[in-house]
Amino acid sequence: MKSNVPYYKAETIAEKSWMIGNAFVDHSYALCYLVEGRDYALLIDSILGMGNLKEFCETLTEKPVVLVNTHAHSDHCGGNFFFDACYMHHRDIGFFQSSVGQVRKQQIADMAKGMALEEYRDQIEPDDQFADWNPMKVLPLYDGDVFDLGDRRITVVEVGGHTAGSVVLIDPLTRIAYSGDACNGNTLLEFENSLPIVSYMKALLRLKAHQGGFDRMYGGHEIFDSSIMDEAIETVGRVIAGTDDHVESTGILGYPICYAAAKVKDGYERADGKHFNMSYLPEKILEPENDIQVITYQQEKSEP
Repeated sequence: MKSNVPYYKAETIAEKSWMIGNAFVDHSYALCYLVEGRDYALLIDSILGMGNLKEFCETLTEKPVVLVNTHAHSDHCGGNFFFDACYMHHRDIGFFQSSVGQVRKQQIADMAKGMALEEYRDQIEPDDQFADWNPMKVLPLYDGDVFDLGDRRITVVEVGGHTAGSVVLIDPLTRIAYSGDACNGNTLLEFENSLPIVSYMKALLRLKAHQGGFDRMYGGHEIFDSSIMDEAIETVGRVIAGTDDHVESTGILGYPICYAAAKVKDGYERADGKHFNMSYLPEKILEPENDIQVITYQQEKSEP
């Protein structure tokens, strides 16, 4: 018997454009977006995989759905496995493939049950609302690529930093940039696959060149006015110059990191009232980025 758990909810944010989040929790931990064109609909990210996202998208549009990921972290691609294929920036494909086969539907159902509102908790089972992380077709994306939906064209801008292959997708028809985790109030550059800070600055300046084409940035967890990009450039510049607040902290993986701007006590917001903030590793500020792929023996052994 099919459960009555409302796994997803959608909100119209512009013409034929929806923001989608999980409906069975007390708030959305992650967000994805569906944009419908004449020929097909583009799903931007697939969030956590808690619920059959493809099935839900089919309640919003009758068009075929094409999936693109802003980057390869699990809270943005966990629902990929309800689809036959996805598009992803070529620099994140290896990271994504290294996770395939490591997550089973039972684990995702257990996570959903732990996050669910009490009235839905007992209804959640590892049924067809969940999918194993199985191998799937991944198609490479590059900076400047365009998704032509027939009556609207969405441009891919490479904004590596949070991950090497992070992208922002710009829809000039609605003046929205779908930004994933590329630039927000808690931009994490503390991971092994994050780029050096000087490389992130170059990526922000690349995105800045497109700023005239959008007014709002709809991200994977937050929504901002496009001016947050100017705050980001200013803040990253301070990090490179060594004049940021340099707040020592512990990262989400348990090792020491720094935050560029001080936060309010016991809160998330910046103490100075601005919005952009970032974590970083002090040893990875001026480190030069390799423009070529360097394949090591240890890396080769770790590939699935």
